[in-house]
Amino acid sequence: MLLNPTTICLAAALGCMLSLPVEAETFTPKSYIKAVFAVSPVIGSAEQSFEQAGSVYRSAIMDAVAPSFSLSLSNSLYDDQNTALRLRKGDTGSSLSASWNLYDSAASPVVKVRKARLDYEYAQLTLLIAKQSEAVSALNRFYALYSAKKRIEIARMNLASRARQYKDTSEQYQSGTRSKTEQTQSEGDKLQSELSLAQAESAARKALLAFNEMLNTEPDEEQEALVSTQSVNIALPLPRDDMQKALDGNFSLRRQKVSLEKTRLNTRSNIMSDYPRFRLDASYNKSNLGLFRIPGGSWDGNPSYGLGMSLNFPFGFLGAQNYLDVKAQSNILKSAELGLVDALRSLKTSVLTAQEDIALQVKSLKLLEFQIKAQKGTTDMLLEEYSQGNARFLELDTAQTKLLDSSGNQITAVNDMDIALANYRTLLGEKIWE
Repeated sequence: MLLNPTTICLAAALGCMLSLPVEAETFTPKSYIKAVFAVSPVIGSAEQSFEQAGSVYRSAIMDAVAPSFSLSLSNSLYDDQNTALRLRKGDTGSSLSASWNLYDSAASPVVKVRKARLDYEYAQLTLLIAKQSEAVSALNRFYALYSAKKRIEIARMNLASRARQYKDTSEQYQSGTRSKTEQTQSEGDKLQSELSLAQAESAARKALLAFNEMLNTEPDEEQEALVSTQSVNIALPLPRDDMQKALDGNFSLRRQKVSLEKTRLNTRSNIMSDYPRFRLDASYNKSNLGLFRIPGGSWDGNPSYGLGMSLNFPFGFLGAQNYLDVKAQSNILKSAELGLVDALRSLKTSVLTAQEDIALQVKSLKLLEFQIKAQKGTTDMLLEEYSQGNARFLELDTAQTKLLDSSGNQITAVNDMDIALANYRTLLGEKIWE
């Protein structure tokens, strides 16, 4: 098969296009959270539950403010007077009925609306909690990738420093100014730095897999995590008003309050069911409607409507079951109230603990920033002196190790600070994804 020059050129161009590296997409913390939310099954499930609760709430309102209607059509196909199967319009009956519960001492329409509203609020807060949790998880994945790639840079700089040190040591060993032991140790440090770089690259690949998992994209698709600044400006001490802000806005606490209110309503309804129960209902009924060319009719009492009441006295066996049930319901409510008290105490402790941790992290970051600046200057100076044979091997090795450790600690501290601030805002009930 012969190819003309045009076909060859197109094939070559296509091959070049396919061989070009795909540019990595760059994410900031907020853009990554937004992308994660778009494909998160957890968020999707919570949104569906929220929409369902909204539908139930609207339905409960309709049930409370409007009667329920029912339309029925019936036809006798067979009876003992005429044993032949038949379907005649004249034998078809129709009716329209409506019922409306105006009051129920145990479960009135108003109570049903309140329960549905609380279910709606509960689902809304559950959605917000799911978003907070997913956002924190996304931030952890984001900073894991960011720190892993930063550690590769540090490992490469450390390897370059160790390689230069090994080169100088070997040259000085050849000239007789360094011992064989120093050369061997320098070579071992260089090999250790190569291993550290390989470990950092492996950690970065694993972090990328976890990063892409939350994006629901190809596991090995290259991504970049971008942090605008490594300096966090936080005024200490943190505001004491944050405590009240947390007590008023914390999503989990607010949901627990809603849950307690639901328990109160359910407990009251269950207890009232054990007492004499009073109902007031309105009704309407009309038969023989004359729909769909079916013969209709009208006579006295058609339509019929009325307003009725009922009073029911449940007492079980001499009232013993009623008494025990009321006591059990009271215990359920008391347990829920104590649970809220415990949640309040726990939240206060969590806020104060988080404030203390953040204050220490701010001071730690300042110290690390100073140490890295000082250690970098010391290491550069010792490297220059070592190349001239004026610095001791152990002195340089110690300086390089300290710089490497401090650089890694700074990356961890910056990441931990941002995660701690996100968790702190979660305690305050803020939308950290915005």
